[in-house]
Amino acid sequence: MQLVSMKELMDHAFANNYAVPAFNVCNMEMMRGVLETAAELRSPVILGIHPHEVAYFGNAETAVAVATSLAAQFEGKFAIHLDHGGSLDEVMQCVRGGFSSVMFDGSPFPLEENIAITKKVVELTRSIGVTVEAEIGTIGMTSEFGEKLENAHLSDPVSAQRLAETGIDCLAVAIGNAHGWYDGEPKLEFELLETIIQKVKIPLVLHGGSGIPVESIRRAIRMGIAKVNVGIALRQAFIDEMKDFMAKNPEETGVMSILGSAKNKMKAPVKQYMEICMSIGQLDK
Repeated sequence: MQLVSMKELMDHAFANNYAVPAFNVCNMEMMRGVLETAAELRSPVILGIHPHEVAYFGNAETAVAVATSLAAQFEGKFAIHLDHGGSLDEVMQCVRGGFSSVMFDGSPFPLEENIAITKKVVELTRSIGVTVEAEIGTIGMTSEFGEKLENAHLSDPVSAQRLAETGIDCLAVAIGNAHGWYDGEPKLEFELLETIIQKVKIPLVLHGGSGIPVESIRRAIRMGIAKVNVGIALRQAFIDEMKDFMAKNPEETGVMSILGSAKNKMKAPVKQYMEICMSIGQLDK
């Protein structure tokens, strides 16, 4: 597989009315399950790695080395993306470590600070072809790891336009989506999405894809969403299979058997979200 900028993948998706799925991964098994499925289905794919997950690998260089070594076994295109980088330092560590895309999430900060740091990220990365994602508004009431967010709010279209003017490649929006599983059926604010699209005119990103109804995701894609983030659906499938496998095989001490079974089970939601994003077969178009 060829490591490319996320912009290359998203621009094709944006122009052809589908979205590139971005799957959060934290270990070799999850990476392999995503990359295997992408190769089998001829789908472009993004490996999303949160700062907590970067730390679990040890550093950005190690995460990239594991991903690229695995990807070399397959055909296709993929990006390695820092998800929700919380500071300029976190972002630049991943840039230096070889990530092809980074997100600075300045949504917890005052707007002017969000704009200033985002602009700095763009200035530092533009010449080396690293994709930059930013965020306006807060994705639900909690972070992707469940911490409560202060001042949670939807995206403001005028603020979105100002952030887009920093030169970012894509923008994550808060339109009723949330991290983790939803309590009840999520209701996306499509009128708000349309207003933002008219103002920013760049590909948008939908975080919190796990559990949003299929038609809602596809409607958002048709409107301008070019990347859909999925995390909890993969983690849940992986963990549930580990528990089930160990309950059925209490004497099993083969770590590869346990984790391999979880990896294979996790491929089902990977395929599911590739179908939802309409990205299957897009590498051949």
